[in-house]
Amino acid sequence: MAMPLSSATAVDTATQGRSQLMLIPAANDYLPDGSKPLAQTRYRLLTRLQSSLELEKILTLFHEETSELVDHCGLVYVNEAQQIQKSVGSVELHSCSYRLITQRDNLGEIVLYHNAPFADADLDCIETLLSTLLCPLRNALQYQAAIDASMTDPLTGAGNRLAMMTNLEHELNLTRRYHHELSLLVIDIDKFKKINDTEGHTAGDNVLREMVRLINNVNRNTDRCYRYGGEEFVVVLSKTDKYGAMVIAERLREAVASLRICAESGPLQVTVSIGAASFAETDNIQLLMNRADKAMYKVKNAGGNGSAFL
Repeated sequence: MAMPLSSATAVDTATQGRSQLMLIPAANDYLPDGSKPLAQTRYRLLTRLQSSLELEKILTLFHEETSELVDHCGLVYVNEAQQIQKSVGSVELHSCSYRLITQRDNLGEIVLYHNAPFADADLDCIETLLSTLLCPLRNALQYQAAIDASMTDPLTGAGNRLAMMTNLEHELNLTRRYHHELSLLVIDIDKFKKINDTEGHTAGDNVLREMVRLINNVNRNTDRCYRYGGEEFVVVLSKTDKYGAMVIAERLREAVASLRICAESGPLQVTVSIGAASFAETDNIQLLMNRADKAMYKVKNAGGNGSAFL
């Protein structure tokens, strides 16, 4: 296979059994040509896609522009490394998929859907238009990774306090608008200081990581876990009333009590104190948090390893 020109980048693509090395043209290869609709669309796409760093907007723009030239009903983009899945439009019976792999990055996979099979000419056109997506997509993924890092506790992988406050504000607005139920749990590890003092901070860090792993395993997909500070965690339970919150709290408490964490002196058993509260019409974030926190301290002052609602 001939080497690509110095002004182009090689990209591996695969779709419906087709696999080839696609060349991404250099900047001056994008100049519009009035006699070529493909060249015009490619140039317009390149310009529009550079206008945003938001992944969803970039994929929507790509769908809108390409569907004018090649009929398709929707697309799905997946990036397993960053745990991203985005869809635009509808999913139909027929599809073509592309692995977006440049010489430096694996940018994930994109699947285009249509209610009829794609013609070979359509696939050639899509492959050419995909060349405009790669750089904007890489920039959007880097931007998303930076946003995620700023919202994530680096030790445990749980959301941090900033992420919690942002999500709680969003959930409160939804609850007020649609009259949904909303509850939250405040979870504190019992006698955590003793673990650090006797087993060392490495063991303490392992306990924190295992706690988040367990919470995420027990929680529903819609529940979100945040590290509020130290050994204290918050779980936001959307569309959940008092009774549902207490069921989840007890499920978490029992799961933690049965957990054994490896340490130098042997397996560690930990317990938690959990406070729960549900949204009331007069609540703001602080009032809701305060009630759950008071309920948690009520359990802790009674010896821990329990749950309470306030």
